[in-house]
Amino acid sequence: MSVTRKLARLALGSGQGVPCLRVGDLDRAVRFYRDQLGFDQVRLLGGAHPHAALCAAQHRGGTVLLTRSEEGAEATGGPARRRSDQAYWDAAFFVDDIDRVADELRTRGVRIDVGIGISTLSDRMLEIRDDWGNRLAFAEADDGWRPALRQLTERAVPARVRNAARDRRFARQERAEYAGFERFYASLPSHRDPVYMFFTSGLLHWVIAAEKHIPAAVNLVLFGSGLTGEEQRWLNENLDRPMYNSTLEIDDNTAWEFLFDANKTNFGYVDIDCFVLEPTVFSDLASFDEGVAVNAIWTYQAAPGVPLGCTHLVFLNAAVIAELRARKRYLSPANYDWHGRTVPLLHHRTYCRVPTAAQRRLLLEVLPPDERGRPQAPVEAPFFDTLVGYQIAAAATGYRTHAVRPLAHRTQNMFTAATNAGKPVWQQDLSDELVHVGGISYYGRYFHASTFRKLYLAAEYAVLCASVERLPAGYRERQATIEQQQRDIGLDPAAAGELVRQHLVTDRGLDPSTADRIVGTANHTP
Repeated sequence: MSVTRKLARLALGSGQGVPCLRVGDLDRAVRFYRDQLGFDQVRLLGGAHPHAALCAAQHRGGTVLLTRSEEGAEATGGPARRRSDQAYWDAAFFVDDIDRVADELRTRGVRIDVGIGISTLSDRMLEIRDDWGNRLAFAEADDGWRPALRQLTERAVPARVRNAARDRRFARQERAEYAGFERFYASLPSHRDPVYMFFTSGLLHWVIAAEKHIPAAVNLVLFGSGLTGEEQRWLNENLDRPMYNSTLEIDDNTAWEFLFDANKTNFGYVDIDCFVLEPTVFSDLASFDEGVAVNAIWTYQAAPGVPLGCTHLVFLNAAVIAELRARKRYLSPANYDWHGRTVPLLHHRTYCRVPTAAQRRLLLEVLPPDERGRPQAPVEAPFFDTLVGYQIAAAATGYRTHAVRPLAHRTQNMFTAATNAGKPVWQQDLSDELVHVGGISYYGRYFHASTFRKLYLAAEYAVLCASVERLPAGYRERQATIEQQQRDIGLDPAAAGELVRQHLVTDRGLDPSTADRIVGTANHTP
């Protein structure tokens, strides 16, 4: 059997079609798809002057694609149709194990543009592009032996038993790191209302943008995770704030647990993409009324009369934390669900804790039960998000969350309902005092609609351009990547700052001077 017939049989034996991708340089395309994407069986078509190539990845069940040489598919952006900002993929491949595929691609030096994240194709998908703008999706199939085994295990083995080994391993790894953080906390020059800002590597431009609006009088403490040596040196030399770096790459849930365990006084938390433009907000947050466990800015209702605060900008009452622990009515600030599942969209170490029987009864004092008698996560969320379980436990014990500013957070269901009704509403309120972007550390793993993706890329680019010349060299590589990603969806990088400004003024109703403070010197011509 000829190679061509063999490849065609792999693709068509079960009635499958073959994606055809237009490329500008057939030889270079073959090298990319063979050596980097793993399509290791190649057949050139067209005799002495090949014009196409049939490529197959035998180890992925015989996945096949066709590349066709075509004038106009230049490496600078691809055919004209690639300029569309509509969501589409030129080829989609379903795989059993998306984590293994991602590891293979990274090992071969392939840049993953989006993912692993949630898309309309799959709950676990990644996207890459070739040099001609072709968008390729690798999506984890929801059938096959791996998902079936996972579902069988979830039904047959209790979550606590199923995840015990993982939980013990993570706890062991984090124990030594927490000891280092505890020593750092003890060495802080002041424990007066510390406000922590947590961030991972590659986000210094957001730290700079948020920190410049925080007065020197605010006791801001920088809490990094997995920062490079160059990033640590830059922070120590350029920002006059105490800084701790966790050498273990932890997620924000683990960071929150560190803060709850180490802090003996009231403390605050601010996201790196939260801009506090009115200094008195910090003093207002730090002042607790009687019976308040959490002071928050953005809130929503978990149950009638039970507001919950989002973690973007909050203060915690340390005395309430201690009381809940002493009375054994305490839940960690971390995520909870009934399966102990991982949430890699947020971070590769993010996972949900499983409530104990006692914690389950505590949650039921506030929340209604589901069909199995378990407390339902507020607003039909798939899990109890960061700080939610803790606030419910506090409410069950007679404490409340106080909205220091009446800014609404709309849950996904509320936001979807308003959008479907044609109402111009956004997931979170903004004001001339407070602006929160949201999801900036993981937006690249979520397949947003084109309008949102444009805004995310423009916002990141605008913030990065304002400080990139001062940052370590790797940030200039990030700048070039975002420039290309903007061009790929039809957005001129030079217009990024103005796009963000117009969004803040026109869509969100902020004063133009507020928008100027956020965007700053971000208008930039690459």
